[in-house]
Amino acid sequence: MNFGYTEEEEKYRKRLNEFLDEHMTEEIARQNWEDLGVGPEAREFSKKLYENGFLGLPWPKEYGGGGLSPTYDFILIDELGKRWGAHVPLDVGYTMTGHTILRRGSEEMKKEFIPRIIRGEIEFGLGYTEPNAGSDLGAMMMKAEDMGDYFLINGQKTFNTESHYADYHWLAARTELDPSKPKYKGISLFIVDQRAEGIDIRPMITMSDERTNEVYYDDVKVPKSRLVGEKNKGFYYIMEAIDSERNHVFVPARLWPIVDEMITYVKETSFQGKPLAADPDVQAKIAQMAIELEVAQMLADNARWLELNELPMTMEPEITKVMISELEQRMVDDAMQILGLYGQLDEKSKWTPLRGRIEWFYLHSFMPTIGAGTSEIGRNVIAQRGLGLPRG
Repeated sequence: MNFGYTEEEEKYRKRLNEFLDEHMTEEIARQNWEDLGVGPEAREFSKKLYENGFLGLPWPKEYGGGGLSPTYDFILIDELGKRWGAHVPLDVGYTMTGHTILRRGSEEMKKEFIPRIIRGEIEFGLGYTEPNAGSDLGAMMMKAEDMGDYFLINGQKTFNTESHYADYHWLAARTELDPSKPKYKGISLFIVDQRAEGIDIRPMITMSDERTNEVYYDDVKVPKSRLVGEKNKGFYYIMEAIDSERNHVFVPARLWPIVDEMITYVKETSFQGKPLAADPDVQAKIAQMAIELEVAQMLADNARWLELNELPMTMEPEITKVMISELEQRMVDDAMQILGLYGQLDEKSKWTPLRGRIEWFYLHSFMPTIGAGTSEIGRNVIAQRGLGLPRG
């Protein structure tokens, strides 16, 4: 087992960092981590990444990729994260849906979408959650009726974060309406034009001032060609995608800027005539952040190594997700304690430390333990699928 980079991968990492030094501005970083790539600068930056040879290297050559190891995308995600980038711009298409299209989509669908994803041109909104179907996706009620030449879709989705700017909706809906059959065997996946007639997108604003959305479908017609894979197999495809999502989205590197900036802050800030960096409690808190981040990195590297070598993954990506999402909460809580009352100020105040980022991350940190599957469900997956324990 070797988590290190090859000589060529290390050259790529160096070239990427030289590019980021020149082109990744504060505004682009902000749009990536706070707005998930919605801003115009972040969108343009996504295209620059492709034009300079940083997007698509592991993707198949026949669809515009480089045919190389997935390690190149892991390097890209990590190096962006270390600069407050957090994500690849337009990351849902690049890190989640694109991989499922490659595995399960028709040849026509691959040719239509994969090159555009690689070029950083299009984004998808995830359409899974409903008011009564979050952790239990099998309970979703949105209906997609087979009308012969098309599907007619009606229902509601919620917490669809990218939908107000996404080009397409990665939509899960119920195609088997017989209540006597298992719920999870009646769900299909679709690619829907996000601005199609009959779709109504309404904003939901989170406590960290991020926008997510409710999305309503009223007799929306979706061509048969936009069905992903086989009908009624969507639940299985979602489960397949989750492990890859964990490896590409929940990455420890995106938390290192908190440690780095806190180190700088405590060295430069004094209290009662002494630098905060000399306080043993402050030292202990920052040291604990670094310890847990190193552990999280090893967990993430292990899960990625399994994926790279096409080995079975049971609980490994889920362990990474639970660890990193809960670690973020602990880290920003300790950071807020170190900053004291000043930490509660947002970026609008001239007195706010670290440009208000810790305050924003504190408010944001509640979401990762809920979004993409709650920590409670994650522990169930680890216990049952990974450790062989029975269902309760």
